[in-house]
Amino acid sequence: MAAGSVVVMAFVSHDVEAAGFSVHEQSTASQGTAYAGSAAGGEDNSAAYFNPAALALYPGVQISSGFSVVTGDVSFSPQSASTNTGAPVTGGDGGNLIHTGYVPAFTASWQFAPDWVAGLSVNAPYGFTTGSDDPGWIGRYQALGSRVRSVEFDPMLAWKPTDWLAIGGGVRVMYFDARLSNALDIGTIGATSLGVPLPGYNPGDPSQDSYVTVKGSDWAYGYTLGAMLLPRPDTRIGIGFRSKMQVDLSGNAYFDLSPEGQNLSDLSGLIGQRQLVNTGGQASITTPEMVMIGVQHDLSPEWTLAAEADWTRWSRFQDLTVTFDNPNQAPVVTTEGWRNSWFLSLGAIYRPTEKWTLRAGVAYDEGVDPNAELRTPRIPDSDRYWASLGAGYKLTDATTINAAYTHIFAPKTSIRQSTDDPNNADAYRGNLSGTVDAYADIVNVGFTMTF
Repeated sequence: MAAGSVVVMAFVSHDVEAAGFSVHEQSTASQGTAYAGSAAGGEDNSAAYFNPAALALYPGVQISSGFSVVTGDVSFSPQSASTNTGAPVTGGDGGNLIHTGYVPAFTASWQFAPDWVAGLSVNAPYGFTTGSDDPGWIGRYQALGSRVRSVEFDPMLAWKPTDWLAIGGGVRVMYFDARLSNALDIGTIGATSLGVPLPGYNPGDPSQDSYVTVKGSDWAYGYTLGAMLLPRPDTRIGIGFRSKMQVDLSGNAYFDLSPEGQNLSDLSGLIGQRQLVNTGGQASITTPEMVMIGVQHDLSPEWTLAAEADWTRWSRFQDLTVTFDNPNQAPVVTTEGWRNSWFLSLGAIYRPTEKWTLRAGVAYDEGVDPNAELRTPRIPDSDRYWASLGAGYKLTDATTINAAYTHIFAPKTSIRQSTDDPNNADAYRGNLSGTVDAYADIVNVGFTMTF
């Protein structure tokens, strides 16, 4: 039976606003330039997320914080849907599949010696909330609700031994949890899984559907490194590295069974192999390494140009195996086949007065899904194009308020989930084809205080 397959998707879903399942909102000031120049130190100590050596650029004590609101629209236009028996799957388009997200960020730094600065960054590197409010939507066997949350604590140190060089490093400690739900096509399971169709089971019948909710969590650990070159007073070149992290998720699957689903569970129990019962589950993933290269150059006291090239090793995520505490529930293997991705951005900073700073930037964020056959409706990944604006206002010599807005364009993309595809780990999800239109808006407000 297919009860366990939903666990796979609990740990592999991704967000509309960043490639894979990452979140980009770690700095209000940097968002205004579409994160161009972040690895080169940005404009405040929040750039330490991208390069811990950036801490050395900000003497004294500095606190930066930001709060992002992510909204948007992901609209699925179904073309066809059917069970693995060929019976049609009916239902609506699911409405807007992305839910509003909230992303906090915080960085504090302290210069405790002439050449040394300590810092702490608290961020949410992965996370989203998606799903349809209609439990009978046409893609219900692929996805209903999804929620992934994370919080990461990065204590860091930076050392500036010369006027032209700074280096830094730190430890990454992350808590990750996921919650996901799916509909189960009990009609198809009852009609096909035992080799002979059971009477009264109708493939794709929404009145016979059951539901499963999966929760899992874990702590993970890694490190971050960085270097900063200052070849001239008006130029900074930075490179940052964020390590992979091993996440061994442990959680539980909970079933809400229809009468037909309960009958199947009882029937499996009669032969000593009871399924469709609450059980624990485990899955391991490796979050990818990231290499970030940034450049900032001051054309004049008023104008600064910035560029960024960030590489993420998403190719680590080729497949996922889920095992269950219930020995009667077979492991589920899902092929993902993700590819490495680039984030490229260009930005400009303009200071018309001593009080005001204006920012703008554009970016290209490469998607990780290799094709429509491996793409799922639990927010399909695709290439994205960013357009960002931002502003900062200096309230006092020590306090600056920042705000940023980003609109993200995602070209129309396709989904072609097929039970004929050998990569489809769960034939009971059936066939689903359609197109997705998506966009996102991000509003970020924060402040920086220096002591």
